[in-house]
Amino acid sequence: MKYKLVLFDLDGTLTDTLEAIAKSVNSAFEELNLKTYTLTECSRLIGNGIAGIADKVFAMEKYDENTITPEVMKEILRKHYGKYYNYNVKLYGGIEKLLDFLEENNIKVGIVTNKDHGLALDTVEKNLSKWKFVDIIGASDKEHPRKPSSYGIDKISEETGIKKEEILYVGDMDVDVQTAKNSGVDIVYCKWGFGTLKGEENIPEDIKVDTVDEIIEKIKA
Repeated sequence: MKYKLVLFDLDGTLTDTLEAIAKSVNSAFEELNLKTYTLTECSRLIGNGIAGIADKVFAMEKYDENTITPEVMKEILRKHYGKYYNYNVKLYGGIEKLLDFLEENNIKVGIVTNKDHGLALDTVEKNLSKWKFVDIIGASDKEHPRKPSSYGIDKISEETGIKKEEILYVGDMDVDVQTAKNSGVDIVYCKWGFGTLKGEENIPEDIKVDTVDEIIEKIKA
């Protein structure tokens, strides 16, 4: 096998969390008496965690800080996401097959995500507890820099002693492509995720995959 370690993004790659994110965003903004968004619009806000959603919305809507501050928006978003983060969450088709394949072939797996660290741990516990992950690294303003920082990949590489050329990162957005580039590891871009929904452009065709079977073939190569 070409790879000894496969690292995954979480939302949009392993788990379909769009409904949970939309429910959290709209519940928060209803509390704040602000504009709400459709599922498709919510998908365009994703990629840099809850803090990133607040930053994008604040800039997009040009809110006056005398009316609402980014800090307050983040606080309310986190409160509602803590309530709804597992709302209608499901694994994408084929993910069980992929994780079983990796386990059967003694290939280590881990997660590097921009989801808030505590909620990333809870999401894995509720939806992916069947499999063992060497580490799960979510975003934390104080401890874990958000992607595209190479921090998460670098940390797990050091923890496991696995070289960068033996690591594959699996994600669904341009931020994941940039993260892999910054860390010097191979990447596959899952077309079933949020990046495709957002209409991301300039993603190299040779890293795109439509199915988990294509990922398995890349690992076998």
